[in-house]
Amino acid sequence: MTRMAIVVLAAAATSSCSGMADAGLGPTTPAVPESVDCTRFPDVESSPYVLPFAVGSRFAVSLTFGHYTPLNDGVGLYAIDFPMPIGTPVHAVRSGVVVAVEEKFSDDDRMEYHQNWVMVRHADATIARYLHLTTNGAAVEAGDRITQGQLIGFSGNSGPTTGPHLHFDVQTCGPNLPPGYNRLPCGMTVPVSFRNTEAHSCGLERGRTYPAMPFVPEHR
Repeated sequence: MTRMAIVVLAAAATSSCSGMADAGLGPTTPAVPESVDCTRFPDVESSPYVLPFAVGSRFAVSLTFGHYTPLNDGVGLYAIDFPMPIGTPVHAVRSGVVVAVEEKFSDDDRMEYHQNWVMVRHADATIARYLHLTTNGAAVEAGDRITQGQLIGFSGNSGPTTGPHLHFDVQTCGPNLPPGYNRLPCGMTVPVSFRNTEAHSCGLERGRTYPAMPFVPEHR
């Protein structure tokens, strides 16, 4: 896919957000902060989400609830970081429509707002964000309808990071683009569980490695 500027489709709800809730490979944080309500996570067996990497692969979690910061009203509370080599295939956690793509920035430049990404709107209007992709690392274009598990891009190290990883989260609505990545109300992340991996009752655990197992794709 050729390099391109930000491409955005009209959103069902328009909003933008401020400050990127991404800490890369961040510091140690409590396993479950007091602000987390574990009952809000989808049941693993019936969750609409699958892991954002290929079946048969496995990756560790380096940061989960550690994205929380009062400075941005805690919008990144449910974001997840998966360290992975640059160029690792990234797959859609749910089916939906691609609503925003950025892929022109270089890896390792460490500059704010220089993340490459793919953003996908789901049937419930939530927005999945796949961030820090590599240069020209989008495998889809804005307007594409995608299926669960479809290849959508390749991981990288673009933007302000401390190492190559995929930052994944699901926001309430959007898409929310720079410089306002996380402005409320759309910027608030939502709890996610993944049905094609090992059991987890309150989101994925930091420091644990999760395998992506075969799954039956959801109906569009």
